Amino acid sequence: MTEKSLRNRAYEHLYRKILEGGLAPGQQVSEASLAGEIGISRTPVREAINQLQSEGLLLQVPRYGTVVRRPERQDIAELYELREGLESYAAGLAARRASPKDVETLERIFGEMKKIAAEFRRSGKKALEGALLRRFLSADMGFHLALLRAAGNRRILKVLSDTHMLSRIFGMPRKEHDEERLRKTERFHARVLAAARAGDAEGSRKAMADHIRSGRDEALEYFDRARAGTPLSSSDLPEGLAEELHRLESRLG
Repeated sequence: MTEKSLRNRAYEHLYRKILEGGLAPGQQVSEASLAGEIGISRTPVREAINQLQSEGLLLQVPRYGTVVRRPERQDIAELYELREGLESYAAGLAARRASPKDVETLERIFGEMKKIAAEFRRSGKKALEGALLRRFLSADMGFHLALLRAAGNRRILKVLSDTHMLSRIFGMPRKEHDEERLRKTERFHARVLAAARAGDAEGSRKAMADHIRSGRDEALEYFDRARAGTPLSSSDLPEGLAEELHRLESRLG
């Protein structure tokens, strides 16, 4: 195995541990322990740690070591602002450049999301959970990735791929996916899809910007309530979600 592939293996292992909660905010990261878990030397682990520090997920604390960084309110706001700038612009490009096959892909993924929502309504539960939540979040992210690819801008894809911004946002603990939230997500995606069909660049851009701002507001509200100690609904991420989101996002590269 090459040095690069070892570094990538270490990166993916550590990234998933952080996203899935195997390494909690504030917890110290041990090169030796991680190398033992993966079965490789410490050098590629150290390189993976350095990369995750540059991406803002890890923090070097003087005289203590490397720890998982606790996200601050500003971190969440900035991630969404960056995402809004890139994705809403890409949505406009996609509306102009999408091929019939691209539109067909978006329609198929949107149809899958509606199918999952229908299954949820039949279940009688108050919120999506477990495998159904994982399927919905994967389809949701898949819709956004398909739109980005339809935009055909390699530099936007590279920025998103290098920062793993989408999987970081989609994997955040947040307000539960109840009926209201599902309907809201469906409305935003329907607007984007309709604009892509019509070649309406401005309509697609605006729909995506509205969608991302809505997600930002929900994420910040959740953060504020958690910081204030307000009891929250369970926000545990379903098992395997991090791996699924990472697999989806790897298609950007």
